[in-house]
Amino acid sequence: MNHPAPSMRPFGAEASATWIAAASLYFLLAASMIHFTSDGLAIATVWPANAVLVALLLLKERPRWSIVLSAGLVGNVAANLLTRGSVQGPLLYSLANGLEVVIAVTVIRRGAEVVDLLGSIRATIRFILAAGVVAPAISGVLGAATATMVYGQVFAVSWENWFLSDALGLLVFTPVFMAVFSGQLAECFHSKTVAERGAGLALLALVAATSYVVFFVAALPALFVLYAPVMLVTFRVGPLGTKMAVMTIAVVGAWATATGHGPVVMMTLDPVAQAHSFQAFLAVMLLTCLPVAAEVAERARLAQMLEAHAASAVVDATTDTLTGMLNRRGFERALAALQAGNAPTLCCVAIDVDRFKSINDQWGHQFGDEVLRHLAATLRSHTRPGDLVGRFGGDEFMLVLQVGSHRAGEAVCARVQNALRQQPVAADDKTQLMVSISCGVAHFTNGDNFHDVAERADRALYEAKRHGRNTFKTAF
Repeated sequence: MNHPAPSMRPFGAEASATWIAAASLYFLLAASMIHFTSDGLAIATVWPANAVLVALLLLKERPRWSIVLSAGLVGNVAANLLTRGSVQGPLLYSLANGLEVVIAVTVIRRGAEVVDLLGSIRATIRFILAAGVVAPAISGVLGAATATMVYGQVFAVSWENWFLSDALGLLVFTPVFMAVFSGQLAECFHSKTVAERGAGLALLALVAATSYVVFFVAALPALFVLYAPVMLVTFRVGPLGTKMAVMTIAVVGAWATATGHGPVVMMTLDPVAQAHSFQAFLAVMLLTCLPVAAEVAERARLAQMLEAHAASAVVDATTDTLTGMLNRRGFERALAALQAGNAPTLCCVAIDVDRFKSINDQWGHQFGDEVLRHLAATLRSHTRPGDLVGRFGGDEFMLVLQVGSHRAGEAVCARVQNALRQQPVAADDKTQLMVSISCGVAHFTNGDNFHDVAERADRALYEAKRHGRNTFKTAF
């Protein structure tokens, strides 16, 4: 019996899991919205089910259209059959919803491999136009025609209901589903400290509590009160918090309005007018909050870029580009921080490559650079993380070691010289060059500054060179 290749099994399992999850979630959302916000004939007030499909398709570099759309079709038909009890209408509604999903995803993506709905003002505007205008307006023609032909509804009213409910469903729920499916929500939660998590959850709880009071408790219409906690969440938690806050208001408000509670019901007793009023309120809140959330995200990203640029500039200004070691400025800055932190006894070592000019003259500057990189790597491997290693220019290197005596500094010099003898550098295919160094050691005493100690180390270095090189001397 032939078995499928191992590489094919995960794809099939993943596709099946995606299909089952999408169909199940679509069915639950669609059935609940039809049951709670529709009389079984009219179009639901809010339609979040399509947002599930849009989110799944936007998250993939190569969308799996057949898997996601077929899952939506089955979930849609099943939900409509359960709540409306007919076959013709569910099939036509499913086609309209599928068309809406395809249009929304196509317009939002515009060839982009990675989609960030609220990542910038431009991305937010594109998302609002695609999900809030173009897709529901076009699909609404087929949806309203279905409501008219199958359920006897007025075409203009049905189209308006479809447009508003689907637009709000996509705008409110798509960002939230994308955050959940991509793991962004879990990642954001785990990246916060316990205090930050508590503050974020407290603010979202404030939004939920305020929504409950406004829609179920308040004796007078007070929808404007909801803006305060949402804006607070936007600035304190960020765009992801905004998505969660607006979704919370949409769920609580739709539930209240459908059950005859809240400020929208106080303003009119007409169910159609109630649906339109609530939809208009959510639309205004979205158009107000989403651009603000996008601006907050853009400013945060700009701040991160500036911070990274500043950090990079500091690294560039304090790092030797050839070896990646500290340059003179970075070395002196690091030493000042080390001495300010009650550092232990320090020892300074000045290092030169023996006959480096001859190496450059005979083998070229490119090979000379390779010799310097080889020495830098050897110095790193024979010093401890708390020690300072720097290149001051040319073949001049400097160490500051956190050791207790000059003898410990001499031991480091001996280990480095021995390592260089054991690891020659290939000059060409036939020639291996053994690199040697001369070292001068000087010990820090009370009251010494770096320049005084470095000068003593340099004098010891030149003394080592006068004694034949490839050795070390200590200044006392």
